[in-house]
Amino acid sequence: MRLGEAVAHQLALRGVDTVFGIPGVHTIEMYRGLPAAGIASHPARHEQGAGFMADAYARQTGEVGVALLVTGPGLLNALTPLAQAWHDSVPVLFLAADTATADLGRGRGPLHDVRDQVMAASGVTAHAWRLTDAADLPALLDAAWRALRAPRPRPVVISLPIDLLAADVSDALAAAAPAPLPALAAPDQETVEQAAAALRTASAPVILCGGGARGATAQVRRLAELLDAPVITTGNGAGVLPGDHPLSVGPLLPLEGGHALVRDADVVLAVGTEFSGADMLYSGRTVEMTGTLVRIDTDPANLHTPLAADIALCADAALTLDALVAALPVRSPATGDTGAARAAAAVAASDWTDQSLAHLPWVTAIGRAMPSNAVQVLDSTQLAYTLHQVVTPDEPTARIAPYGLGTLGPALPMGIGAAIAEPERPVLVIAGDGGALFTLTELAGAVDLGRQFTLLIWDNRGYGEIRDSFDRAGAQRIDTEVTAFDHVLIARGFGAEAVGVETPEALERELFAAMRRDIATVIVARGF
Repeated sequence: MRLGEAVAHQLALRGVDTVFGIPGVHTIEMYRGLPAAGIASHPARHEQGAGFMADAYARQTGEVGVALLVTGPGLLNALTPLAQAWHDSVPVLFLAADTATADLGRGRGPLHDVRDQVMAASGVTAHAWRLTDAADLPALLDAAWRALRAPRPRPVVISLPIDLLAADVSDALAAAAPAPLPALAAPDQETVEQAAAALRTASAPVILCGGGARGATAQVRRLAELLDAPVITTGNGAGVLPGDHPLSVGPLLPLEGGHALVRDADVVLAVGTEFSGADMLYSGRTVEMTGTLVRIDTDPANLHTPLAADIALCADAALTLDALVAALPVRSPATGDTGAARAAAAVAASDWTDQSLAHLPWVTAIGRAMPSNAVQVLDSTQLAYTLHQVVTPDEPTARIAPYGLGTLGPALPMGIGAAIAEPERPVLVIAGDGGALFTLTELAGAVDLGRQFTLLIWDNRGYGEIRDSFDRAGAQRIDTEVTAFDHVLIARGFGAEAVGVETPEALERELFAAMRRDIATVIVARGF
């Protein structure tokens, strides 16, 4: 058995059954091992696409998303997905072939050689390691899984020199049992009592949930109902409490209603959020907090920055919320405004822009056409921004909106990753006509799936948000009108069904059919 085959068997022992990538001459030995290890491979058309697919697969399944990449350009093409996974704390593992050991760092110019690909990956990962001894493979994967399964997961890259991948190894190395993972961190009981005491006497508590609360939806709901507390979320926390729950505010923190709700709370319980600037800014101002701030986070570095906690609990969100529920008595009926009334007031006070108001008929059309179990994957485009804030999903995996890093183009390959992760769920991707061009080659993979997959392109004739930013800055527009001649014709060239629409009513009709059709469909909505 060769080391590349042993890599596949070691992944299978850790529960991996799916990988993404583009096969190349330097990764053949890893691909050789996939069938015997029972691992399915899904090809991308560009390594960036493979990385985004692995990211979405991890978000939807809760498992590690794995990509196999060739040396040099393969890994370098995937650095943006790595950065996104790092930003959003998503467990992805990229296994990249590397230059032969004898050529490492010598600049002799072998195929795909770069100066140091491990160093290149280190700025966007928790760890980037190079295997130097075949016998160390199980231990290195154990270390990777500790980082990937840490309370706050971050991406990992392992670089594998091609001479090691081809080296003969024993069957025992391939079968080496993985090391056990550490248990989840339980909260300190004394600090739980302090937090419970603050919440027990609060007259206007608010729960603020970030992406770290995605695995604690039942606990958030129990505590919110016990406290009669509105729940507001960051973008990554959207769906922690369903949008139709009376205490749900949704991801409205950057708007006036959300700002006021948090500012006027006497206790804010913040669960699994780093208070990112993307979520905290309102009209150029940081959201204010005047009451007691209780923070729950698995990362101790987050507990006091950028807002210092009055009470800090460094522990798993679900375990900590369970402990708080156990420490709190049944709450007496509210004497002032109920939590539901405060939540409704926050939503009603949202100061929508004229642009967002113009999007609402389109957003309504999308909502009417969507099956109840569908997954929405949102790119950086103006219609998607409005939908993201106006409509709160029923649960966290019903939407992927990677707006932290804010790159253009991830949604199409992420939609493919979501479709592979959960083949029973319909998938809708929403991208702009400019952003869609970043990864439009992955439409070929969506067609190859042979199942329902819908891409809605919001066609505003270029980079609409950048165009508006130039206008707001009083600067002359330059290079903002870049688009394609005919997205419908392009989509048909990939083998997809494709149609253009110009009204919300037409969008609803075409989208309803597309979401229930066993073929990839592209709908181009001309909303400019």
